[in-house]
Amino acid sequence: MKYMKRRGLNFLLLVVVLGVGFVSCSKTSRQKARELEVELRDKYVAKYYPDAQPTPSGLYVIKEQDAPAGADSITVGDQVKVFYTGNLIESTDSTGVQDGYVFDSSGDYEPFTFTVGAGSVISGWEEAIQQMKEGEKAVWIIPSTLGYSGTPQSGVPAYSTLVFHVTVYKVIKSNSDPVIIERQF
Repeated sequence: MKYMKRRGLNFLLLVVVLGVGFVSCSKTSRQKARELEVELRDKYVAKYYPDAQPTPSGLYVIKEQDAPAGADSITVGDQVKVFYTGNLIESTDSTGVQDGYVFDSSGDYEPFTFTVGAGSVISGWEEAIQQMKEGEKAVWIIPSTLGYSGTPQSGVPAYSTLVFHVTVYKVIKSNSDPVIIERQF
């Protein structure tokens, strides 16, 4: 009898261990969402920007219009005014991969204004804007790791690559250089 109880407990333990093993082998919905994000982003880049190379963080900045000669680089502390449209990537049987749902836009009349490095925009924007100059147009392809990650935002599902079409309208350089006042005696 004692042997039968022990054998029964061993069998139960084996079932529990195997059950945990099978559960841990199956992918979670988060893992599937991350894999779908990478798949869609790779297809999108291959279709529209096959020569584009990401930064080490995974960001793509594809320049579509260069800055005028003499335009300054954008640095932390500068205030920038940009026009933009933010899209999600979508893929359908009829059209394939393309810019999808517009989840955000500055509109056509009033640019969006922010200070670089102030933490008021996602990290993908902070990185991308510092690769731009006044007057440039670019497409920014921002992986979720530099956007909203696993946190859904209004109109943006978790683990979504964000595609921004951006025009840098104006750069107001910061006055970060200390002012030296000489006294005359």
